[in-house]
Amino acid sequence: MSTLVTTKGQVTIPKKLRDRYGIRAGALIDFVVGPDGIQLRKVVKREGKGVLGCLKNKLSGHSISALLDDLRGEVVVPKKPKS
Repeated sequence: MSTLVTTKGQVTIPKKLRDRYGIRAGALIDFVVGPDGIQLRKVVKREGKGVLGCLKNKLSGHSISALLDDLRGEVVVPKKPKS
C-alpha cells in the first residue's frame, strides 16, 4: 500500500492497516531505521502497572496462589497403576 506525503511531512495510514493493527487517533507510532529503509511500528506499553491496575479490585484480599487456583480450575491427579 502506498500513500502521499503532505507538505508538512504527514502521511495517512490506510484504514485497512489502522483497523488490522488497532491504530487509533492518539496512538504512538515509532519510526525504526534499518538497512532496508524505514519501518513504522505501533508503540505498545508493556508495563505491569497497567495490567495489574485493571485487576486491582479483583485481586484485593486474595493471594496470587488463590487467584491461580481459580484460573486453573480443579486439578485431578491420575491414580498410579498397580504394579
